This record gives sequence, C-alpha cells and structure tokens, in this order.
Amino acid sequence: MNDELRRKELAEFLKNRRNRTRPEQVGLSNNSNSHRRTKGLRREEVAVLSGISVSWYTSLEQGRDVRISDSVIESLARTLKLSRDERAHLYVIADRKIPLESVSDASYLQISTPVLQRIVDQYIHLPAYAIDGQWNLLVWNQTAIEVFGLQSNKMKNCSGNLIWLMFNDPVVRGRYADWEDSARKLLAAFRYTFARRTEDPYIIEIIKKLLEVNEDFKTIWELHDVQCFRDDNHFKIQHPSAGEINVRSNTFYAGEYDDVTLILYTPEDDMDEKNLINLGAFRPINSLNP
Repeated sequence: MNDELRRKELAEFLKNRRNRTRPEQVGLSNNSNSHRRTKGLRREEVAVLSGISVSWYTSLEQGRDVRISDSVIESLARTLKLSRDERAHLYVIADRKIPLESVSDASYLQISTPVLQRIVDQYIHLPAYAIDGQWNLLVWNQTAIEVFGLQSNKMKNCSGNLIWLMFNDPVVRGRYADWEDSARKLLAAFRYTFARRTEDPYIIEIIKKLLEVNEDFKTIWELHDVQCFRDDNHFKIQHPSAGEINVRSNTFYAGEYDDVTLILYTPEDDMDEKNLINLGAFRPINSLNP
C-alpha cells in the first residue's frame, strides 16, 4: 500500500468508526441528540476522549501526512471501541508495527486450548500439535507423542518450547533419522519468527540459553538460514518399534489468533501410513498447560 493510499484508508476508517460510535457508548450524555447531524461522535469528542488536540485529529481524518504514535493508536482504539482485529488494522494503516500479544494469557488459553485440543485429537493416526508465536507447544495428540518422543513430564518452563526440545531433549533428538537436516529446517522457521518478534523477551531468553548450553544450536544458528514454516517439509523419523516413518508437514493458522500454528504431519506413502497406524491405540491427551 503506497503512502497516499494508506493515509486515505486511515482517514476513511477513522471517520467510519467515529460515526458508528454512539455517545452513550463512551459515557456522554444523550440529551443533545436533537442537535446532532450524526448519531456518532463529533471530531472534538473523539479528540478530547483520546487526549489529543482537535486540529491534530482533524488532520488525520483529512488524510494529511502526520505521524501517529502507538499511545495515540491505543487511545483511539479505546475511544472508538475497536475490536481486536480493528485495532490491529489501525496499526497497519497508521504505518506502525503491531505490538506483540502473548498467546499465553489465561483468557486466550481458556478459549483456544480446548478447541485446539479437540482438533488435534481428531487425527487419530496422524501426528499433530499446535504452537504459539513463541514456539511453545500448546496442545498435541497421542500420535505426536509416539512419533516425536514428546514427554509430558518434561513440558515445563522452556522445556515445552519446540526448539528447546529439538536441541536439548535426547529422546526427541533420537527420533529424527537425519537430525541435523530436520533441526536446520525448524531453526530456519524459528529465525523467520524471531525477525518479527525481536522485542519479545521470552524468545530472546530462549536464544540466549540455547547459545550458552548447546553447541549444535550455536553452529546452526550462525548459518542464518531463514524460511517460514512451510508445507511439504520432509522429516524422516526413526521410531524404536515402528521403524522408519517418512512424514511431511502441513501448516494451518488458527483463525483470529494468527500467531498460533497448527502443524499436521502426513505419511509419505502407504508403508509410512501403515507404520503410523500401528503405533498404538488413540487416547486424548490434555493440553501442556496445567
């Protein structure tokens, strides 16, 4: 979006949402409605409620070339009663970076985790799990535990982080027939995430710890490979009882929570499918979060 078009979109969006916001929604008296030319808020009302000058707010609605801070965006979002998606859209059309929101918040987990768990549990013979924007495992199914060697009793603190497990858990490492190739694929995708979350203290701490304790991580990290978590990545699993299983990754995003990724692994051929089916009976597994 070029700058002129972006300012035009910002101006029209603010005017639209101002006209849709009723005075009573923001605690203003409704007695003077007969004198209003619109059922929505006046410009001066939006400005006062948002803590900015009327002339400066007017310049926004006129599409002028003015810079808008994150604090002003937050004030406008509150005044205009914007939804989560509308707030994010306001950041984009104001040419600002959307602030990070941790998906580990209790309110998010209460809503999303049971839903995600039901989804992954439907894939009886396919390994599936969901990770958040920090690469923490949110939910997973029994087949994922069997295939990748995940152990519930180790999923505490950073140990529930997929990258941490890949490099530091000997059981998980041992399931990959070509561990280095698989680790490079995952770490390239993790770096892609990191570039978009460079201010996230959790991710910074994970990287710092891994650089301190794991030489393999340090070696691969210094390669600077980068790639989004793509579909059709091939992984060769060496299972202690089922033998070799070749799977390919399939990634999906969880609706409004676009920093949650559902990863489903499908068998490469009929023999791999048979080996997955033979791994054992299905039983639902609870979320990693207590």
